[in-house]
Amino acid sequence: MTHRSRPRVHLLTGGPDWEQRRATVKPVPFSRRQKEARKPLLALMQDLCAAIERGDWASARAARSAAWGEVNRLADNLTTEERKQLWRDKRRIVAGEARDRARRAGRG
Repeated sequence: MTHRSRPRVHLLTGGPDWEQRRATVKPVPFSRRQKEARKPLLALMQDLCAAIERGDWASARAARSAAWGEVNRLADNLTTEERKQLWRDKRRIVAGEARDRARRAGRG
């Protein structure tokens, strides 16, 4: 007898395995209204990427802040990937600022 009040359950029959379940889950496309609601956010994300590529960290921080404001305005299910991307962008901004500080300190 185990220390549990109920024994573990072993499912032996029926249903698809996990690989088949993952294969059947398809992302639901956004509706026209959802796409329209996301347009300002996507424009801000493009501005953010452009500022990071230029190395303009002040503009990148401002664009990231504006993008977070837009993300917070929208529903969570519409912005899952954008939230992940904003966190990756934050790490890129911090790393770029540190790299630039180190270069300036080395020259100074």
